[in-house]
Amino acid sequence: MNLGNPEMRKALTGICSIVLACAASLAQAQAWPAKPMAMLLPYAAGGPTDIVVRQIAQKMTDSLGKPVLVENAPGGNTMIAAERTAKAAPDGYTLLIASLTTLSLNPQIYKTVRYKVEDFAPISMMARTPYTLSITPTLPIQNVQEFIAFAKARPGQVFNGTTGRGASNHLLGEMFNLAAGIKTVDVPYKGSGPALTDVMGGQIHMLYDGIATAVPTHKSGRVRVLAVTSEQRSAALPDVPTFAELGYPDMTAYFWFGLVAPAGTPRPVVDRLNEAVRTAFAAEDVKVRLAADGLAGSPGTPEALSAVIKRDAEVWGKAIKAISLSLD
Repeated sequence: MNLGNPEMRKALTGICSIVLACAASLAQAQAWPAKPMAMLLPYAAGGPTDIVVRQIAQKMTDSLGKPVLVENAPGGNTMIAAERTAKAAPDGYTLLIASLTTLSLNPQIYKTVRYKVEDFAPISMMARTPYTLSITPTLPIQNVQEFIAFAKARPGQVFNGTTGRGASNHLLGEMFNLAAGIKTVDVPYKGSGPALTDVMGGQIHMLYDGIATAVPTHKSGRVRVLAVTSEQRSAALPDVPTFAELGYPDMTAYFWFGLVAPAGTPRPVVDRLNEAVRTAFAAEDVKVRLAADGLAGSPGTPEALSAVIKRDAEVWGKAIKAISLSLD
């Protein structure tokens, strides 16, 4: 080897730089965490997601040996917490509970979003839950095919309860309108609870709702669930088909939340966080809590979470573009 050759010296210098950078990254990961981590949650304290996330954070604290402190940062349809995280140092000490809304919907819906999907390093999916199509039981409808025929015969006369423009239940309605060739009318409510009350009472016809709420109301006969948005039938509703098996694969949809960090967070740190998430979701008490809230724990690789974000942006984006939805 001729070390006097300038090109050889240049190559060796480059190799040494790479080795030193890798060594520094490894050393940082081995020393990490050296202090508490902040986990930003873009929802108010006391809700179902807050309770689950705090339980997960405690399990992660046990695994990592340093406190994982949940900080509620609601507002801006999850954008306030997301913006803070995107601007934080990529050192693994600022984390974000991100959702379908945060990463797949907001960047397409809002005119002003002060972050990009590329500003985050995915760590792991955490939990997800499918939606259901529930109708008022007073309608003479027993299945999705009959519902489509009913809606086609009454264009602009079938009313869908939503929690506002851009909400997931609004977009699901638009997605199915496109897929089935029907036109329903959105009726906005301040929450899914009042909308559900009006579906049960027959004031409106339909609602896309979470499965945890739909199961008891369906079994009691207060609503009739026609289909679920999961990939497979729900064990809680084994007689209810999925949209996919009825020929509407783009209606496979979940509300989900996962863990992300600022882009540039070292991969060894991401991997340690991923391992801590997986360990947390393997705990029996966590499984019990998730089941009580109608959630399924689904931790996976960073790449798997990245794929979900991209896929949901594409699928939900069809409805967003079709109705030219743009919010301030």
